Amino acid sequence: MLKVAGFSLLEALISIVLSSLIVIGCSSFYLQLQTNIIQYSQTIQLRNNVNQALVGLTKDIRRAGFIANDPAKMTAKALDINAQQNCVIIRYDSEIRNDWIYNPANKKASDIFAYRYHKNNLEYKVAALDCQDPNWEKLFDPAKYKVTHFVIKPINNGIEISLAAELIKNKHINYQVIKIVKNENLF
Repeated sequence: MLKVAGFSLLEALISIVLSSLIVIGCSSFYLQLQTNIIQYSQTIQLRNNVNQALVGLTKDIRRAGFIANDPAKMTAKALDINAQQNCVIIRYDSEIRNDWIYNPANKKASDIFAYRYHKNNLEYKVAALDCQDPNWEKLFDPAKYKVTHFVIKPINNGIEISLAAELIKNKHINYQVIKIVKNENLF
């Protein structure tokens, strides 16, 4: 008769405990990895949104003061920053019409572009004559992002823009950028 050998109760318990520790370790590593990937993805998305907002603002600041063929036609300030340094009105000849156009009947064809910090968001408007005009377009989704800081100020031969934002649901994911923009039409 053959002797059948198996695991003893103690060996079975030790193998179950070791297997459980390995599974728990792998699970916690997987959960931590998944959390890190989600946070990294949210950080990249926030950075992309902040940088996208700066692209439009930077483009408009670089164009400020441009009038095709006749710069002497400047009738207003090309770049008007309010006293709180959180709103800027920019004027330039956007469609090469040899003048700055403002038409209250057709505001979309206007050559006045404005950006302001208002209620934890950066807002944009075409044909805004001042920073108090109604009906601005929000550049950030207010359900996802909170703009915590926006300052625009003139410096030597340029404009300094400082913009910071954070996620509403995860405040430790934030991003701040300072950008210097030169304008060849004004400086």
